[in-house]
Amino acid sequence: MFNGVNGVSTINIRPPQEYAKYEYEVEIDGKKQMACVEKTPNGRVTIKVGDGKDVKVINTDVEGLMKFNKNYRPKDILYSSKPEEKTNDQKEVYSGKLAQIMKNIAVAGMMINKNNSMQDYATQQMLINNQIQQDSFNAMQMHQQAVDTALQAHNMAVQMTTPGMGIV
Repeated sequence: MFNGVNGVSTINIRPPQEYAKYEYEVEIDGKKQMACVEKTPNGRVTIKVGDGKDVKVINTDVEGLMKFNKNYRPKDILYSSKPEEKTNDQKEVYSGKLAQIMKNIAVAGMMINKNNSMQDYATQQMLINNQIQQDSFNAMQMHQQAVDTALQAHNMAVQMTTPGMGIV
């Protein structure tokens, strides 16, 4: 049996520390520059900003990084809070009786399409409802199988751990 070696002290093993390093583009005073960010496990953040020639180093913490990103990182277009406005530039091409005839034809076409689309919609909804019922039935079967398997495993575990009730 091995108890130890004379003259060797014990070693404390620490969990690995994570360092984060990433780059992204920022806009400062109208100029696009690259920002290189390094985070250390103790909460210190180093930001290097520059265009390659003139590099500025900012030492801060995570809160300072958040303020830096808020001030200088370009806004994401996907999450813009201002909705895009569409202008209605459609002009009236026809006038007088011809315009009324064209409008009547358009309304009649919409009514015909509406009737057809309502039938298609009802058929589509019926198919969707059937699929939902089938999916829920399949889910119930899978759930019941899982419950049965868990019950069998539990009963076997109880049988194996009860004194005098080993495998017969």
